[in-house]
Amino acid sequence: MLQPKIRKRYIFIASLPLLYQSLVAPIAGSLIGKSATGRNSLPESTQIKEYIRSERPSLTEQELELLSLTVEKESERIDNSACGVYCQKGEKAGLLLGIIKTESEFYRKARSKKNAMGLMQIMPGTGSWIASWEGKHIKKQDLFEPETNIHLGVSYLNHLLETHEGDIRLALLAYNAGPGAVKKWGGVPAYAESVFSGQEEYLGSRESF
Repeated sequence: MLQPKIRKRYIFIASLPLLYQSLVAPIAGSLIGKSATGRNSLPESTQIKEYIRSERPSLTEQELELLSLTVEKESERIDNSACGVYCQKGEKAGLLLGIIKTESEFYRKARSKKNAMGLMQIMPGTGSWIASWEGKHIKKQDLFEPETNIHLGVSYLNHLLETHEGDIRLALLAYNAGPGAVKKWGGVPAYAESVFSGQEEYLGSRESF
């Protein structure tokens, strides 16, 4: 029985998928991988710094450096329950940045009418109470120092997360209005939404740095 002749162009067409798989796909995948890696290859502290710079351009380079390193360090202390099931890269830093932006707009000497102080707007009595848990003593003016203020703020947030069984929304409402107010009238829902909005802004900005 004679074998049918197979035209060369049919062989070429049939081999295209294999050619793509062996040559084109690896190159395309490499380019995509490099692009994705490039977006997130900057250190977290640098991405935090650039976000804060965009929100408060008046800060000096020294202030930006201290604040970004402090946010990076202290955000790692936030309990994982704040993320739900799993904490994605930058999620806890974004949450902390969202709180600071909502509370003080990154102004370290911010003071409210009720005398809440510093970046995370901590009441002096609450600050002393939190510090005592850790065997520390602070002065009122210490709440204007970024490292002290943010450390105490994160400790307090973790306490509220534990009190509210890991419910980050309730913990944020209690942080803003006080635990008693949340029990009585539920707090201010817009506060939590503002924090989450700041968190999303930071996570989105990481893609552009």
